Formats: sequence, structure tokens, C-alpha cells
Amino acid sequence: MSLELGIYKGDTLDHALAAGYFRMGNDIFTTNEVFVGNYGKSAIYDPVFWLRVNLKKAKETATTKRIRKKCAGFSFCIESAEITEEIELLYSVYLNSVNFDGYPSCKACIPELNNPASAFETQMITIRDQGRLIGVGFFDVGKKALMSVLHVYHPDYKRFSIGKFLMLITKEFANDCHMDFVYPGYFTIDGTKMDYKIFPQIEAIEVFLSKDKAWVPLENHSKLQLEDYYFKQVLGINFEDVEDGFN
Repeated sequence: MSLELGIYKGDTLDHALAAGYFRMGNDIFTTNEVFVGNYGKSAIYDPVFWLRVNLKKAKETATTKRIRKKCAGFSFCIESAEITEEIELLYSVYLNSVNFDGYPSCKACIPELNNPASAFETQMITIRDQGRLIGVGFFDVGKKALMSVLHVYHPDYKRFSIGKFLMLITKEFANDCHMDFVYPGYFTIDGTKMDYKIFPQIEAIEVFLSKDKAWVPLENHSKLQLEDYYFKQVLGINFEDVEDGFN
């Protein structure tokens, strides 16, 4: 489900994010599931839940300190976003190194940037190793919140946790701007490939319950509980009632 194309800047973006809407292309949308494939003639979907980092609860941990130490020799810059040939090349190298589908290009993911046709105000982080571009992160800025859009890094630097380093830099930018929340997108309750978004620590993460229109602490909701919520509250299916029907 998407909203009619508008301008999502300042507190307008804050309100959209708080309502469970996130960027897709040059618009915003929301969903409770993502398509993962077909089983015969049936489409298979995974349940997803949107996340946000409550900056008041986000603390420095042994893990964040270790990542900062590993990346201390790199330089980074935060500036108004643009997509260059250098960034597209890095994106292509990154996409070929991961085992999930992505946009064919960086431009396809972010078709408009900081021009009259853009619906968002977008900043970017570039990380370099002695001039070599090794990581890029894009995020959209609201008044009291921001939304991570895209993170890519060179596979040669995977051991440095560049993706998480980008998340730390993004969080610091939000803190410096006296914001309340960072929205990293959704994670799936089937599998673990998106669990990296539960960062810097689960105690700071909130999950959106779409039927209740409420953000609640993720640490109080296991994936099994979220799956139960998805079927009972989102889809309106109670398997206990279904089983009783066969008795």
C-alpha cells in the first residue's frame, strides 16, 4: 500500500515513518509481507515488521566500540546526496557479492535526489580507505527522525563491518541533530538475514504493530510472538479455531 506522491520532508516525514510508512523509489509505502517465491501455483510471502531505533535507549556497547576501533583508520564524510559513477561502480560490486536481490542500480533505488522532483531531503555518508571508496550510506532526513535508505560496501572490507559502521555514523548524525528515532526499515521473522538491523542493541529497538498502530519494545516480543500477531491480528486467522473446526 502506498500513499499518493507528495513531499516527505521535515515533520511530514516524521509522521509518515511513525505511521509505518517507508520510502520506495520516490514515494512511500507500507506492507506486512514480502514476496519470496512460488510453490506450485501459489505465491509465498514472508511476514515482516518495521523497526526503529529509540535513540534515548541506544548505548555504546562492546560491539560498537570494537567496530569503531576496526574502522578507525578510515575517513568518512556526510554531505548532500548524489549518485556518481564511482558510487554506481561500488554498488555493482556490492550487489554481485550478496545472495539477495536488489535494485539493478543505485539510481533505480533512489531515482530523484535533492532536486525539485525529489520527495525527500537525502544525505549520504561516504567512507574511504586512503581515497578508495569502500562504503556509502543514504538516508532521508526529517525533523526529529531519519530513515536509512541504502547501505553498500566493498566486499573486500566485509570483515570491518562497514554496514554496521554506516549505521553508527547515521545514529551519531541523528543524535547531533537532536533527533528521537532512526528507522532502518523492516526485518523478516522467517530467517535471520535481516537481523543486522537489530543494532546497536535489541534494548533500543522498537517494532511496529500495524493493527494496533503502536511501537513497542522488540525485546518483549519474540519472533514466534510476532508470527502469532501476524496471523491472528493482521490476517485474522486463528489456527486453534481452524483445528476445532475439524473436530
